[in-house]
Amino acid sequence: PLVTPFDEAGQINVAEMRTLIGSMLDSGVSGFVAAGTTGEGYALSFDERRLVLTTIVDRVSGAVPVLAGVGGMSTHEAMDQAILAKRSGVTGLMLAAPAYCLPTESELVDHVTHVVKAVEIPTVLYDYPARTGVSFTQPVLDSLASNELVIGIKEASGDLTRLEWLSSNFADNLAIVCGADLDSPVFLDAGVKCWIGGIANLLPAAHVAMLDTTQRSQAFAAIAPVLGFIESGNYNAKIKAGMNSLGAHVGAPRAPIGSFASNESGMAELTSLLTKAGKWAPTFP
Repeated sequence: PLVTPFDEAGQINVAEMRTLIGSMLDSGVSGFVAAGTTGEGYALSFDERRLVLTTIVDRVSGAVPVLAGVGGMSTHEAMDQAILAKRSGVTGLMLAAPAYCLPTESELVDHVTHVVKAVEIPTVLYDYPARTGVSFTQPVLDSLASNELVIGIKEASGDLTRLEWLSSNFADNLAIVCGADLDSPVFLDAGVKCWIGGIANLLPAAHVAMLDTTQRSQAFAAIAPVLGFIESGNYNAKIKAGMNSLGAHVGAPRAPIGSFASNESGMAELTSLLTKAGKWAPTFP
């Protein structure tokens, strides 16, 4: 889920985005999410969203899949985002529940159904109730799993008990996608084959290595302190600050999220943890 780099004037830094994509591809990353949570999709205007989508699709040039993050606060807004995504040439969607409005289970089913029908491209659901207020419960998934365009679910609820019943009830219809950073070994050791992780922006090679069972333990031991520190709060701000400290030029998050770079003690701790991660936290080209 690629960060959206901003320049000193607060505008999207297209050149840096293209450079980042190349760096991620060189690290072995096998797909991108445009305008997701870590990409600050919630803070982008419609025209900026278009620029992010088209930039990523153009730079990737078909080498790997590109999903578009779709959220919003209504079905109408989500459909507009989805239609823009399809017109921008993405491979599929990563669709979150609408935020703030707290739909019922049947309303959430209708929401997803309408959005997917509007574009008819493969869609990964994004279960993140801490941000949206509602979850993709078992009854909701019972209704959606038969839709051939709903192909997976990114599990970012923080409730590890969901992993068992998701696997038991929906493995034939939905790919389970790891949406947890510090708990990623639980998912991967259980046979989950995909991880959409925001901290992959900062530690791409380590994330890729963790998909390999022969490297998982070593890579996780090296980066777990970084994952824990970033997950403890100020997630997007810490990722961008960490990337900048390693030579990237991604700027700060957009308001109301502030720059973590001004937190001297916090930056000292983050820098120390990245240094201790050694080869798993290389500098950006």
